[in-house]
Amino acid sequence: MELTLKPINKTKLKFKPIGLSSKELIESYTKPWNLGCSDLSFANLFIWGANGKMEYAELDNVLYIKLDFEHVPTHFWAPIPKFNATVNYREAVYTAINYMKKLGVEPTLRSVWVPFKEKIEKCCPELVIQPTDIAWDYVYDRESLATLKGKKLHGKRNHINKFMSNYTDYEYVVLDDSMIKDCIALYEGWSDQKTGNLLDEKTSVMLALHHRKALGLTGGCLFVKNELVAFTLGERLSKDMQLIHIEKAKTEIDGAYPMINQQYILHECQNVKYINREEDMGLEGMRKAKRSYQPVKMIEKYLVSLRDLSNEKGLWG
Repeated sequence: MELTLKPINKTKLKFKPIGLSSKELIESYTKPWNLGCSDLSFANLFIWGANGKMEYAELDNVLYIKLDFEHVPTHFWAPIPKFNATVNYREAVYTAINYMKKLGVEPTLRSVWVPFKEKIEKCCPELVIQPTDIAWDYVYDRESLATLKGKKLHGKRNHINKFMSNYTDYEYVVLDDSMIKDCIALYEGWSDQKTGNLLDEKTSVMLALHHRKALGLTGGCLFVKNELVAFTLGERLSKDMQLIHIEKAKTEIDGAYPMINQQYILHECQNVKYINREEDMGLEGMRKAKRSYQPVKMIEKYLVSLRDLSNEKGLWG
């Protein structure tokens, strides 16, 4: 029998676009939880949430993030309460659910991180919780990625050794404004070889490059004979974790991807224990590549709904 959802809070959620001016407020909710999760990076919210794809609302010491992506029904992340604040979490969950019901979409909370999953299990036992491993973040040991020691990473070492042998005049340089034009040209050349609509990704790359300082991002570029062959962008997500947002390379340059990966970690990721390289989005090639670097743990995420949606098409994007 379907639950009857009565309004719990008469105050409507008032959503706003995620702009640079909202960074301080949003991070006042997300940072203290220290979950090591890529979703909670403000940079990710800003670069992927452009043009209304993500918006935020604040109500009764709770932050709500609403997502409207093409081909995926409108959904929310788990409500994020102020750390250590006294919050009625059941009310927060149903505030989000009721909002989605009024929109006429199947209410779902996605990217539900483990602490919030546990809260929902306690306060809303009637809801259905299912793992969404396509969204789980891959986390690696920093020293392992820097040194590539061990039998399991032998292939990565070979790629780097081949790159260094073929391109003895390579140079790693910290990304600055003078390199943005070349980074964009490299990205466009890379995307021309791909199928599908990459407009959202292109927008995110442009925003990350042009606003990297305001977002707290650091970048690195790999040059061969003064030609850009790879670039990457990341940030210090927490005291002991670096998050890699973007990594692009010329596919015809053998070893460029593992080389920029290692060089960025060596130069920009000192004094951290872990490297978060985000999710694989269920793409087999990406999953294979990320697993090949031997993650030490995964940041788990779950989908919460009113009913079992495991067989529903179009709801798991």
